[in-house]
Amino acid sequence: MFMTAELSWQLKMTVPLEFGISTVDIDRMINFYTEILGLKLVADNYVPTEISRRIGATPHGYRIVRLQTPYGERIKLVQAGLPPHQKEPPSCVCERQGFAYLTFVIADLDGMIKRLREHGVKLLSEGEKVEVRPGVYTIYSIDPEGNFIEFVEYPDVVSYRPDLYR
Repeated sequence: MFMTAELSWQLKMTVPLEFGISTVDIDRMINFYTEILGLKLVADNYVPTEISRRIGATPHGYRIVRLQTPYGERIKLVQAGLPPHQKEPPSCVCERQGFAYLTFVIADLDGMIKRLREHGVKLLSEGEKVEVRPGVYTIYSIDPEGNFIEFVEYPDVVSYRPDLYR
């Protein structure tokens, strides 16, 4: 059971959460997230050096691509003019400090596993979904640059997120 506290201040968000991923090969990542996961490409822009340096993003300018989920969240893929060095991914999800993984709550985990296998995507847990709580199944996969992605299926998403169904 978790405790709730009275909030003295709260974010006043105007759109769903967006998440940025710094990439080495942005075109390969676009292909993975659009062609395999089915996200929609909604923007492809370039930020010039003078602006990217000023905001502290990179001293070399960058390309930024926005991809949207069917639910409205966005993943931003960013490739600096001088791409970062690709790190070796850890063997387990929670061995990475900081942002560890993306989670997609989905309706058909078996179908997603089949699709990922068909496209040669690396799956953890020997490629089998795991029941983490009664009726709740999950599996982790890895995108082309070693980022972990979790897919979860709840038997009753309304009980998991009643705030979305009021």
